[in-house]
Parts: sequence; structure tokens; C-alpha cells
Amino acid sequence: MIDHKIIVVLITLLANQNLSLYELSVKTRFSIKDVRDCIDQLTIYLSNREIKIEQDKGRYYVTGILDRENITTLIGSEELQLPKRIRLHLIYLYTFCRTDFVSNWHYQDFLKVSKNTTLSDIRSLRKNLQTHHLDIEYSRSQGYIILGDEKQKHLMAFKVVNELLNSPVGLWGLEYVISAWPHGITFEILNKLVQDYSKILHLTPISDKLQECLYGITLILCRYQRQVSRVVSEEIAVPSQIRNLADILLDNAYDLGGFDSNFTRSDRQYIAGLLSSGFEGNTSVDFSYFKTLTDQIVEKMESISLLQFSQQVTLKENLIKHLIPVYYRLKFGLPSSNDYTDRIKEQHPDLFEFVKESLEPLSKVVGLSIPDSEIAYFVVHFGGYLKKNETSTRKNYRAVIVCPNGTSSSLMIKENLRILFPQVSFIGVTRVDRLHEFKDDEFDLVFSTVKVETQKPQYLVSVMMSVEQSSQLVQLVSKDFPEMDPKDIELERLLELIKRFASVSQESELRIALKNFIYEEMQRKEVLPLLQDLITEKMFQRSSEKMGWKDAIRKASQPMLESGQITAGYPEAMIGKVEEFGPFINLGKGIAIPHARPEDGVNEVGMSMLVLDHPIYLLDDPAQEIRLLICIAAVDNQTHLKALKHLTMILRDNAKVERLLTAQEFNDIKEIIQQED
Repeated sequence: MIDHKIIVVLITLLANQNLSLYELSVKTRFSIKDVRDCIDQLTIYLSNREIKIEQDKGRYYVTGILDRENITTLIGSEELQLPKRIRLHLIYLYTFCRTDFVSNWHYQDFLKVSKNTTLSDIRSLRKNLQTHHLDIEYSRSQGYIILGDEKQKHLMAFKVVNELLNSPVGLWGLEYVISAWPHGITFEILNKLVQDYSKILHLTPISDKLQECLYGITLILCRYQRQVSRVVSEEIAVPSQIRNLADILLDNAYDLGGFDSNFTRSDRQYIAGLLSSGFEGNTSVDFSYFKTLTDQIVEKMESISLLQFSQQVTLKENLIKHLIPVYYRLKFGLPSSNDYTDRIKEQHPDLFEFVKESLEPLSKVVGLSIPDSEIAYFVVHFGGYLKKNETSTRKNYRAVIVCPNGTSSSLMIKENLRILFPQVSFIGVTRVDRLHEFKDDEFDLVFSTVKVETQKPQYLVSVMMSVEQSSQLVQLVSKDFPEMDPKDIELERLLELIKRFASVSQESELRIALKNFIYEEMQRKEVLPLLQDLITEKMFQRSSEKMGWKDAIRKASQPMLESGQITAGYPEAMIGKVEEFGPFINLGKGIAIPHARPEDGVNEVGMSMLVLDHPIYLLDDPAQEIRLLICIAAVDNQTHLKALKHLTMILRDNAKVERLLTAQEFNDIKEIIQQED
């Protein structure tokens, strides 16, 4: 019996010859110890098959005749130990794309397990399918078949593909399923066509999303080689280049044979829509539509969060590239996964909520809520433009990040690397085919998710890296660049303290773990005042005076001026913003939040509140009645977010709003604004 991890390591070595233990660990998502154990077992397992695992200077490669086809034969001759969840996925796809009668015996032979195991697996699969309104049932005439709506069957197949590709055994599992039946269509054929014609059609693939999409399409086309229902796609506009690409794929698939009839217009529409999820949005049938949608999202983000994006043009350019494939993923119900989601929500809870709300325009056009996994990608985009300017401290080295999986993944990688290598200035992120646009004297090293052609030192990375992998990466980089060896004084003191009271067997891993913890804790504990810290008794006023809207803003901000939080120019700047942009500070319900930019005269983050007995009218417009002013002075794009998020939650509650509007003294609102840290 052989463990599935061994097969994963073998296939990874075949696909990426000449890898170190660290690189194999990154590629397979296994620990370095597991990789080393797998290589030891593979060496023994392959010894009598004229195939060897060779090592040269710490890098491993395979010698002998071994291709994907005879790997499957090799595996099929043994009992392969697969986790139960993986077995359920394979059973579903095996049945989804079957060409003939399927019995329990077929499952046994396919998975190399006992009858009782397959019967148990089928019961578990049936339970899982219920949540998708599907079922798997046995009939004497057809064997095991999947029951339910055809579109739901496809969506389930995509969900399974997504989960498999995010598991170590995924690639092998998908190939194993497709090769189990005599299909003329393979992933390799479709992928080769897409890669060739993408260049001709000037399309920019998102590598991981396109791979997922093409495996799903491969399985669908395999399924369509027998008499089954076809998914009828809704009419949806897709870029002409992608429509052409879909036609090329389907015409080639038809020529390979196995189909009773040619593909219909609806079939072509469906496949084109699926393909649109795998390419960056640098082209579109209606680019202006998505540009408007992007503008709406950014404007809403700025409005609700009071954030200012100084590089708005660049932000929107990158955002629209990400937005367009997300739109198609959501419209077609394709699964979304992001291993980084929980971490992003933990590190940036306030920003996450604001981004979630700002995506309301997208939610409306697709007709459903945006999943957290997709929101997290947008948080990365917005967050990258909210970072405080790096200190003027000279960076010793310059690095380029190469990632074919889209801008979002690149930004995530950059954030992780910034923690590990504070001495490095990351001058840009790029695709594999555009690395040559950087001159050799512009960078010193490359971090990449794939092997690239460069004379500069390059290091393999992934979006999610374990502490062990991060530690190995730091060691590798420090070996090539000794001056980069991280020696944080406080961290080293903490490490020495731990060693006084405990035995440390993995010191380098512990150092990286502590570094990550300290960095994240600094982010969490960075001066992020709560609402009650800002709106204190000194910052609260109630006025029975009759006054104009300009004087009201000046009076509302007076406590902050007296405390030195703002300069005398800031109230006038707030007034100027209203005159320039209109009554955008009016939130409705009789509440306005005047604010200006930090550079307009903010010394320290602050808020002040003024309740009015007599309403004011912004720009002297009776339709803009205001009874409560909350002035905000933001020192940057981050410090005020926690307090503002809480204030936003309060203002959504009509009962609490009414209490604020009728408050006679500070004690009347003190309870409302209390918040736990």
C-alpha cells in the first residue's frame, strides 16, 4: 500500500524537475519532513522499476522512463490510500463523466478499496449531495447515476474540482478520473489550445482560475459525449476574444469525435461565460459598464469609510482587472476559495466590513451576496493603497514578485514577504511573460510562484506558506544575501527568554512564528481608538442657537480645535469640501459627517459631536436638513476605522439615532457609544 502523498511528490518532481526539499514543500503543501519521508519511500518503491530519484547539491530529479500514462498504470496496480473526502470527490466525478454502466464493482476497482468501503462512501456522498439538491442512485438498467438539475450537477463538479486543486492529491486525482474512461478530450488538449490562442487574442490568463475552469470544461465535454441534458445558459455579454476562444475549443473538441451533434449557440454561450472567469479584465465586450461599476464601488468605499485614495487611477485599473472575472464567477455560480480569508478577516476586521458594504453595487448586478472569500481579495486591493508611506530608511535590496495567478494573489504574497524581509523594497509585481520588462540593474532578486528565466537569484513562494516554509525561505535568502539576515533585537531577547524556560528544537521556525505574531499584534494594537475614546464629554455639544450650516460646522469642530487635534484651517477645509463636491456629508436621517483630508490640518485623530435644537440646511438647501453633526479628523487611512465602523453600526439603528438626536447631555449618549475592545 502506498500513501497518496508519495504519488503527489512523484508527479510534482516529474512536472518540475530539479527541486529542493523546500521547493517540493511549497509545491506540494507538505511539511519538509513529509517530503523527505516520501522521497525515501519512493526511492525504495521505484528501485525495481528502473526509475530512480537522484539528488545533486540538495536538488532532486527523476531518471528513467516515466510519463503520466504509466504513472496511472503504476498507481492502479497498487492499493492507493486516499482520504475519504478525496474518494467522495473522485466517485462523483467518475460518475459525472461516465461513458458506460457503473456498478459498485467499478468503484472498487477504480479506488482500490473494498465493497463495504464503497458502500459507505456512497452513503456519505448521497448525504453531501442533498445540500445541492442532488442525489446518487442505482438502477439495474443504468447503474449509478446522478439525479437532479443539470446545472446543479455542473456546479457540484466545479466545486469538487476547486477542492481537489486545493488539495495535494488534486491534480493526480483529476487526471486519474478523466483517464478512467475512453474520452478523446483531455485537459492537456484544451490547455494547449487556450495557451496558444490566448497570446494571439491578447488575453491575460489568471493561471489558477483558468486551470480550475478548464478542468471543469473538460469534465463537462466528457459528459456531453453521451445523451444527457445540456445546460441552457442565460444570455450574458462576454468579450468577443473569449467568445472566439470558446468557439475554437468546442470546434476542436467536436473534431476529436464522440459527440452526436455539433454544439448549439447556447452551448457556446455557456462555455464562453465559464472561460470569462479565468482571464484578467483587460478586455471586455462592454468595458465602460465595468468601469462604471468600479467607480461606484470606489466612491461608496470612500463615502462610508472616509478614506482617501491618493493613487485612485492605479487602484481602479487594478480593481477592474480583478472585478470582471469575479463578475463572471458570480454570475455562473462558480466556487470561490481563498485560503487567506480567515487571516484577512482577523487582521483587518474593520476594513473588511467597509469593503463588504462598498461591494453593494456588484451584489446588486449579480443578484446575490458576495462570498467572504471574494470580499477578502478586494480587501487586499484596497488595503494595498491605504498603507502608510514606508519610512525613508534606505532599503538594501530590491525585489520583483512574479505571479501568474492575478493581481490579488500577488498582493497577498507581497504582504507576507514584507513581514519576512523588511530590508527589501518590492518594486513591482508582474506576470511571467513580463519579467523581461524590468532591467537587470533595477532588481536584485525574484520571488516567484513558478520557475522563471532570470540571471538573478530566484526563490519559490506561494500565497500561503507555513511557518516552516517561511523559515526555510528566510534561510535561503540570507545565505545568498548575508546582510539580510534578520536580527531584530527585541525578537532575539524574547527568544532567549523562552529558551531559559523551555527547550527549543526548531529555533528558526520559532523565530519566524514570533516575528509573524509580533507584526500581526502590532497591526492589531496599532493606535486604533474606540468610539468612546474619541467622542468624550469634552467633544460633545448641544446648541439651541440658530445658525447657518457653515457656522454649525465651525462650532461642531471647536472642541477638536481647542484640544489641538486640528488646526484653524481644518473647519474651513471641511466647508470647502461641501462647496466643491456638494452635500456628500449628509448620511440621511438628519445626520452629517463633515471631514477633510489629513493634510488639511489634522494633528491627531479626533471626533466631535454637535446636536442642534434648530436644524441647519447644507448649501442652504431645504432638502438637506441636518440635526446632528459628527466631525471627523482622520490622521491617516487606518487609525479611525475601528471607531467609524462602530459609529456606522449605531447610525443604522433608527432607535439609537433618535436617542442621539434628542440627547440633552453627554450621559444620554454615553451608553450608546460604549464598545468593547
